[in-house]
Amino acid sequence: MTNFNSNGFNINFEKFDNTGENNVLFIHGNLACNEWWYPAIEIMKGKSNSDSRGVVLTADWRGFGESRGLTDVQEINFDTFADDYINLLEHHNLENVHVVGHSTGGLIAMKAVLKKPELFKSLVLLDSVGPKGIELEIPLENVLAHFEQMSQNREYCMNVLAATIEGVDVSSNYFQTLFEKTWNCDNVMWKGVIEKLCTEIDIVEQAKALTLPTLIIHGEKDLVLPLKGAEFSHSVLPNSTLKVMPGHGHSFNVENPAGFVEECMAFWSN
Repeated sequence: MTNFNSNGFNINFEKFDNTGENNVLFIHGNLACNEWWYPAIEIMKGKSNSDSRGVVLTADWRGFGESRGLTDVQEINFDTFADDYINLLEHHNLENVHVVGHSTGGLIAMKAVLKKPELFKSLVLLDSVGPKGIELEIPLENVLAHFEQMSQNREYCMNVLAATIEGVDVSSNYFQTLFEKTWNCDNVMWKGVIEKLCTEIDIVEQAKALTLPTLIIHGEKDLVLPLKGAEFSHSVLPNSTLKVMPGHGHSFNVENPAGFVEECMAFWSN
């Protein structure tokens, strides 16, 4: 475990040197952790050679993985999380960074780019929350009850997590690691993140200033964040391309890491 101090909070990060030709920052989603990027990073490392100089960074955001320590829902702040990732890049003196955000991590990535656009070269939004946050089609109290049940019932939580990864082998050591990391998150994260995503987010006007090249990747079968959200993001972000992944769900990076890396590397090479 490697930590750095971000405005008084210890953030767990991982740094992979000499990984490809690009500097990349991966930002995981809600109820997740760094491990969600491991399959893709392994593939990127396999494509590297002795001349590769790229640096890959990923970090557990506050409340998750090894960056735990939140005790009050008021500490859940996506601007603060974005600052943590900016601080991480500056801690390593990195610029010209391709930032990739999965799910809620996409919202954090957008906020980071808006705060310090000079650090970034491109943006990839993977099955991402959009600039309007989450617009519910059912009552919020039902959604919060769902997350409350996840926090109290291991089997229920495991089934929900598995449903976010199309075709996952729930008996695999890898999935079990993802589950245990989710299960051990800070208690305030279970309902706090989703409530804020549903009630406090609207960066539509700000997002129109995100002019850097943006790739929006979205699973055709994503049941967590329906495709219409990605289509809206594409309509707002002025320099964006939308690619829909047939047969995939909410977690293309885990469901098909080779395909995910191929899409990213093709985009970064443009």
